[in-house]
Amino acid sequence: MRAIKCIAVVFFIGIFTTAAQSGYIRGGNYNRLGLQAKYAVLDINTDEISVESKEGLLGGFATRSRVFNNFGLVYGIDFLISNLEIDSRALGQTVFEPAEFSIIGAEVNLLLSYNVLEQHLAVDFGPSLLINSNLRVRNDGQRDNIIAGFNSLTAQDITEISRVTPLLSVALAGGFESVRFTIQYQYGLTNTLNNLNSRNLEQIDATVEDFNGNISIFAAGIVFYL
Repeated sequence: MRAIKCIAVVFFIGIFTTAAQSGYIRGGNYNRLGLQAKYAVLDINTDEISVESKEGLLGGFATRSRVFNNFGLVYGIDFLISNLEIDSRALGQTVFEPAEFSIIGAEVNLLLSYNVLEQHLAVDFGPSLLINSNLRVRNDGQRDNIIAGFNSLTAQDITEISRVTPLLSVALAGGFESVRFTIQYQYGLTNTLNNLNSRNLEQIDATVEDFNGNISIFAAGIVFYL
């Protein structure tokens, strides 16, 4: 619940901040507020558990500005909702099934932009910060499913992942002054599963060793500039 409250606060602060700063600046520079929606695929790259990324959405606000020659900034905030599947088996069963998880978050972006073609094609790159919830088991009947590769570690045991993840982002945005299409890739710079290493999970399952995993997000969508 605390994570959801933090996400909501960051999200609404971002709305008012980007809206207040939108507009044109003298000298040929500009500062435009955009509304964006993206199809997103979030994955956790790890060798310890078998994760399959599923569909998700990124949506929010982004301000695109030009500050010097062909260089500019893209900054704003996105709201994330995504799903994952992790191989597991029900108690007493030998056949594996995908346990379904969901994750929500708010992502703050501050990217350097280079205009390849004036207001038509740009490369954006820089840091982002994801504040996310824990993993939620979508089907209550799968909470006690045993995670593939373990003897007694359950789906519920691995939900408390790290809540803050810095990412490195790179994107290509092309289109027109008022609308652009964008493709983006982001990779987490810290171990998203590190929080599991402090939960004494080896007391639940003796086969548990340290968990290591990095979030990656691939997103593609559209931005409308006001």
